[in-house]
Amino acid sequence: MYQDIIYDFDGTISDTYPVFTEALLILLERYGIKDSYENAYLLLKKSVGQALKSYNFNKKYSEISNEFATIHNEIAFKKQKPYPDALLLLKSVVDAGKCNYIYTHSGALVTELMKKWGLSEYITDTIDSTLDFPRKPDPAALNFLLNKHNIVKKSALMVGDRDIDIDVAHNAGIDACLYDYENYYPDVNAEYSVKTLSDLINII
Repeated sequence: MYQDIIYDFDGTISDTYPVFTEALLILLERYGIKDSYENAYLLLKKSVGQALKSYNFNKKYSEISNEFATIHNEIAFKKQKPYPDALLLLKSVVDAGKCNYIYTHSGALVTELMKKWGLSEYITDTIDSTLDFPRKPDPAALNFLLNKHNIVKKSALMVGDRDIDIDVAHNAGIDACLYDYENYYPDVNAEYSVKTLSDLINII
């Protein structure tokens, strides 16, 4: 049904949020701020930016954001892992003669992790923050990817774990699938919704 599958990375291909949460709790401890793992996790599921702005660090947001990124990068390469069925899904797409793409707000670490996990060979192209596009749900980056690879919109599917992934897909005029195994977004209006990545194989 779909020829070109575009995935968000954090929370979609990568089980990132436990590592995000660990990094945030380390950051909070540095500034004498206390919070529970559960609440920090919930804030991060909305967005890293919103989570950081929820606390009073008495510092510029840009400084706190950079400090969080440094902490995360230090532990991510050691601890971050893909979802168990990510390889199965990506390989199934390629074996069917179709293409996988990554579109993420994260930076160069994504490419490093994909290589480490043995997933890079199944990815045709990656759009990350080093390209400096407006953030989701602005469709500029997604439209750039579609145009670069001459992707027909009706054959493209965006897969992500948050509402902004669905919104950016619709803003670009393509279908979307919500991957939400923890049921954080029950009211998001996506064409499809799955609880495991392997469920996508039957859709695409």
